[in-house]
Amino acid sequence: MKARVSWAVLLPCLGCAYSAAVAQKTPAQRTIAVVVADAHTQPTQPVPTVRVSLNYLDNAVLVTEVRAVTNPRGQTWLDVSEDVAQRGGLRIEIAGASNLVIFQPADGQLATLPGTINVRMLPKGSTALLGPAQIEAMLHRTLVQVSSLQKQVTALKQTAAAQNQKPDLGAALAEWAQANGFSDDRVKQQVEQWAQGIQRQSAQATTAEQKALAELALNHFANAAQLFNEAGDADRQQIDSVESQEKALQAQVQALQAAQQALMEKLRTPLRQLLDHSEQAAGAYRLNLQYHQATLTLENAEAAADAENKKHPEDKGFHELWLQAVWDTADARWREGEVTAAGESLALLAQSASDFQSLAREYAVLGDRQEAAAAHDGLGVALEEEGERVSGDKAAGLLDEAVQAYRSALEVYTQADLPRYWAATQNNLGIALMHEADRASGDKAAGLLDEAVRAFRSALEVCTKADLPQDWAGTQNNLGIALMHEGEGASGDKAAGLLDEAVRAYRSALEVYTKANQPQEWASAQNNLGIALMDAEEWAGADKAAGLLDQAVQAYRSALEVRTKADLPQDWAATQNNLGLALEEEGELASGDRAVALFDQADQAYRSALEVYTKADLPEKWAGTQMNRMELNLWAGHFTVCLQQAAVLEDNSLPPPGLAIRDAMKLACQWGTGDRGAAAATETALASKPPVFQTDFWDFTGTIHFLSHSPAFEKGRASWIALFTSLQNGDSAGMTAALHQIEPLLQQ
Repeated sequence: MKARVSWAVLLPCLGCAYSAAVAQKTPAQRTIAVVVADAHTQPTQPVPTVRVSLNYLDNAVLVTEVRAVTNPRGQTWLDVSEDVAQRGGLRIEIAGASNLVIFQPADGQLATLPGTINVRMLPKGSTALLGPAQIEAMLHRTLVQVSSLQKQVTALKQTAAAQNQKPDLGAALAEWAQANGFSDDRVKQQVEQWAQGIQRQSAQATTAEQKALAELALNHFANAAQLFNEAGDADRQQIDSVESQEKALQAQVQALQAAQQALMEKLRTPLRQLLDHSEQAAGAYRLNLQYHQATLTLENAEAAADAENKKHPEDKGFHELWLQAVWDTADARWREGEVTAAGESLALLAQSASDFQSLAREYAVLGDRQEAAAAHDGLGVALEEEGERVSGDKAAGLLDEAVQAYRSALEVYTQADLPRYWAATQNNLGIALMHEADRASGDKAAGLLDEAVRAFRSALEVCTKADLPQDWAGTQNNLGIALMHEGEGASGDKAAGLLDEAVRAYRSALEVYTKANQPQEWASAQNNLGIALMDAEEWAGADKAAGLLDQAVQAYRSALEVRTKADLPQDWAATQNNLGLALEEEGELASGDRAVALFDQADQAYRSALEVYTKADLPEKWAGTQMNRMELNLWAGHFTVCLQQAAVLEDNSLPPPGLAIRDAMKLACQWGTGDRGAAAATETALASKPPVFQTDFWDFTGTIHFLSHSPAFEKGRASWIALFTSLQNGDSAGMTAALHQIEPLLQQ
C-alpha cells in the first residue's frame, strides 16, 4: 500500500505489426539488379558500400535478405522468388547510406518488380522529399494490402530412345519355323513369295515399313535401311504435325487460362481495394479515437472477403485476401479492447484471440510456418491483454496461454534466420512473464521474473544501441522493471546486485530517450530510475543511501518536467507521491534544519499528489498518500498532525491491513504526545483483533530507523521496534506479543 507508483508502460519492440502476407513458399528465384545513385550531385554519382533489401510495405515479412553491399558503381543484386516478383506492395530499403535517403521510387515503393531497380537518393532534408508523390507514398505505406500470388505451372517432358538391333533373319525364320511345325525351306519359300508380291505391287503398299521389310526378306539390307529411314522421316513429319496441333491447343488453353485469370483479377481488384480503403478508414477512425467504428468497418470488409472466398474456393488469391481481412479484424478487435472499459473489452479481446488462433491453424495447414508464427505472436498479445483485465485463476491461465503462444512463435522465429522477429517476440514474452509474475508469489514469482530477465537480455542481443536504438532503449526499460521487481523479492547481496543492474538499465535507456525527442518515454524512465534508486537505498550503507536518495529525488524532479498536472494528471500525481517518499526518507537520514526542510518538501509533494488523488475519484490512491503523510509526520515528530491524519483515514477508507497500519502509527503518535489514556485504548483495540495481512504490505524500514534513535521512544524502544517489525513482516502473533510488552508502559 505504500505506493511507489508506478511501472512505466512496458514498451514493445519493433512495432510488431500483424498482417497476412504470405512468404517462403517459392519454387523459383529471380535475380534483380539494383543501382543506387546520389541524385543531388551533377552528374549523379553512384553510392557504394550500402546494403539493399526488399520488404513488403507493412514490414510483416522480409522478402529478401541483403545479398551484398553495392559495388563502386552502386550496383548490387537481390535474389527474389518468382511469387514475390509477381505481386505488388513491395518496398526497397537502403541501409548504411549515411545522410542519404531514397527519393525515387517514392518512399522506395514498387508497384511491380522490374529486372533493374534504379534508386535515386537525396540528402536528408531536401525539399524534393516533401513532394506530393513522396507524401502520398508515406501515408499509403502502412495501409497497403498484400497482392495475390499467381500460381506457377511448369510442364516437364520426358523422351525415351529406342535401340534397334539388326535381326538375324535366317535364324529367326528357322526358329519361327520350328516353333510352328514347318521346315526351314518351306518357311523361307513363303517369305520370298510374300516379298516379291510386295515388290510387284509396291505402289499399293500401305506403309513404307512394309516395303522395307520386303527388302529385308530378300536380303536387300541396304535398301531396307533406306526404306526404314524414309519411314522414320514420315514418323517425324507426323510428330511435327501432332506437336503443331498440341501447340495450337496449348495456345488456346493458355488464352483461356489467361482470360480466366484476367477475369478473376478483375474480381479480386475491387475486393483488394475495398480492404485497402477499409483499413485506411479504420486508421482515420482510430486517429479520431473512434475505435469501435474502426472495428465495424473492418468487420464489414471481412464479410465481403468471406463471401468472395466462398464463391471461389479454389482461387488462391481470394483465399489470401480473406486471410488478410480476418487478420485486420482480429487486430482491430485487440486495439479496441485495449482502450475500452473492462466490461466491453473482454469480449473483444477473447474474439481477437480466437481469430488469431484460427489464423495460426489455417497457416499451419497451408504449410506457411512464418505466418503461423506471426499469428501465434498476435494470439499472445490478445491473451495477455485479456489476462490483464481479469483476476484470480482466470488471469493466471490466460497469461500462461500467452506465454505458450509466444514460445510457439519462437519455434519459427529464430535468432539465426529471423533475428528481428525473434527479438520482438522475446520482448513480448518477457512482458507476459512479468505480468504473470505479478499475480504469483514466492518461488514461482521469482522464477517467472528470472525468465523475463533472460527474455529481455535475449532481445538485446539483436536490438543493439547502434542498429536499433529506440528498440534497445525500450527493452532496457523493460529489463530494468524486471530486475527491479526481482530485486524487491530478494535480500542481501543478491537484492543489491539486481537493483544495481536495474539502475544501470534505466540509465542505458536514458542514453537514447531525451526530453526533447521522446518526452513521455524519458519521463517514464526517469520515474522508474527513481524507484530503483530508492529500492537500492534499502540495501546500501547510510552514507551511500543518502546519495542514492538524492539521485532519486533528481530523477523524479526530471520526470515532473514532462509529467505535468495539466497534460498527464495521474502520472504527475504518481511521481509527486514518489518524490514525497524519496524526500521523506532522505529527511529521515538528515538532521537539524536540513531534515526539517526535506520533510516540508515531502509534505508538499504529497499535498500535490492529493490534488489529483481525491477520495471521491481515486479512493485507494488517496488513502495510500494520506498514510504516507501520516508516517511523514511521525518521523518529523509532528505527533499532533499525525493524529489529525489518522482521523481523516476513516475505517471504511482502508482495507483490514491498512487499519492495523494506521492504528499502529496512531498509537506511536499518541505516545509521542504523552496521551497515555488514548494510547491505552488504541493498544487494547489492536491487541483484541490482530489482523491477517500479507508480508511487505507496508515498508516500515524508515520508521524502525526513526524509532531506534528518537528520544521520544527511548522508554520501551525494543518493544516499539518489535511492533513495527512484525507489521512489516505480516506477523500477527509478533504484533500481539509486542503490544503486550507495550501495555505496561501505558499504565505508568
